[in-house]
Order: sequence, then structure tokens, then C-alpha cells
Amino acid sequence: MAEVSKRVASKWISRYRTTGDVVDKAKTGRPEAMSTEAKKRAYHLLLAGEHPGAFGVARQMQREKLTSTIVSASTVIRGARKYGKEIGKPIRCLRGKPAKRLTHDTKAKRLAFSHENKRTNWSRVMFTDRKKFNFSYPGAKVKPVDPDLNPIENLWGLVASKVDAMGCKSFEDFKQAIRGELSSVRKEVLKKLVDSMPKRLGVVIELEGDKTKY
Repeated sequence: MAEVSKRVASKWISRYRTTGDVVDKAKTGRPEAMSTEAKKRAYHLLLAGEHPGAFGVARQMQREKLTSTIVSASTVIRGARKYGKEIGKPIRCLRGKPAKRLTHDTKAKRLAFSHENKRTNWSRVMFTDRKKFNFSYPGAKVKPVDPDLNPIENLWGLVASKVDAMGCKSFEDFKQAIRGELSSVRKEVLKKLVDSMPKRLGVVIELEGDKTKY
């Protein structure tokens, strides 16, 4: 016969009188904050990108009465990821501020620039820009910025990534690394960047002035 304390035996007797069994029933746990319909809606809202991040999606779902309260951003992401996994189309949610959308005026200026320069000989154009490289021990922490109508930004990104990988331990090494990488860029790379301008302009025209992937 198993040895149990009087306290445990008392609990078993009380449970048997209440439920007719000494075995505790499986607990259902806390109900989910989002229904299947809400998870599906969160999934599509996140993909559409029309609301400012997961919290914006949470607000929209509460407005649509898919949730009784404004759930947390983590709950939205968790629900959308679960739904995506169930339908075989998983999504990856990234934290951070969403990229700003271009204004109507900015799109119009980009579109006009692209139309005006469709026949420009870009091999006779000098591309200029200033680049700030941020140094912090033990390596260079560079935030990439790639305006798509200036190919020199792609050059900065290429150099910055190589310098960052070096993990310079002194500021002097850091400066030398930047100069060395800039001087070692092959002419073929520079020509390829310059020759990409007509395609860049064409994509801008196609997208009616909106951002491209360049």
C-alpha cells in the first residue's frame, strides 16, 4: 500500500466526493486572446503593411471587434505566425520602426527626374556624396542607407560592410581600413553601378515614383 500523507489523502477523498474520481481532471488553461479568425486577419494585415506595426494591427482588430481589447504586439505576432505556419505560408516579423512611405510630392519629383534623364549619358556624370562612418570599439557599426537613385550609396554600403567585418580595434586602423577598401574597389564594380542608372530610372517610372529595391 502506498504511503501518503494525511493531507494528500484528505484531498483525494474530497475530490472523490466532488467528482467521483481521485484523478485530477486535465486543466483547459487560459483561453487564447485571439480566435482563429483574428489570427487570420492579423496575418493579412501585417502582410498588407497598411498599419504601423503589430500594435497598429492590434488596434485595427479591436476596431473590427475581432478582439475584445487591444492585445499586445507580441500576441498579434504570435497569432499571425501560428496562422501562417498552419497554412504553410510562414511569415517573419521584424522588430523596429516601419520604413517611412514616400509622400505624393516626393514621388512626383522622382518620377519627373526619371523621365527627364532617360537619355542621360551617365558615364559622363560625377556622382558625389558624403558618408559618415561610425566607429565604436571593437568594430565599426554602420547603419546602411541606400537611396536608390544614387549608386554611390551602394558603394558606401559595400565598403562599410567590409570595414565592419574587420573589427578594427583602434580609430587609426579604422581610418586606414576605409581608405584601403575604397582604393581597392575594382573599376568593373564602379562601371556596373553607373550602368545601372537607366534601369533604376525605368523602375521608378514603372512604380510611379515609389521606392525601388536598388
